[in-house]
Amino acid sequence: METLFLLNLSASLFLCGLIWVIQLLHYPFFHHIEKSDFAHHQATHRFRISLIVIPAMLVELGSSFILAFRADFVQHLHIAGLVIVLLIWASTFFLQVPQHQKISQGYDAEAVDKLISGNRIRTFLWSAKSLLSIWIAALIWL
Repeated sequence: METLFLLNLSASLFLCGLIWVIQLLHYPFFHHIEKSDFAHHQATHRFRISLIVIPAMLVELGSSFILAFRADFVQHLHIAGLVIVLLIWASTFFLQVPQHQKISQGYDAEAVDKLISGNRIRTFLWSAKSLLSIWIAALIWL
């Protein structure tokens, strides 16, 4: 179980760092892309970021499920972690994906702003998940 937890911790920390870069740098930069090139840039972004994000999110989700139902130590904290991960997935599919679909046709300032503001939820949740995982690590190893 420790190895699985370490995998979960690593995925959460990686995704937390990535979402902060996306929130502070990448999404705001969408406002500065040449409008005639925007749809191409958006398609490239969606494809390439998926190669990075999807495997890490699947690792985090799968390991969170197993830890929530099979961990022999601080199981209630692992359940809380799973709830946070499920909220991240819900936010991704119900808030972020629709905005990405809107801007995949071309630049839309309002949709980019909604993408940025909606992503604050995931940024907060991944930060919370990472802090929770660090707390669990401290309880396990200290």
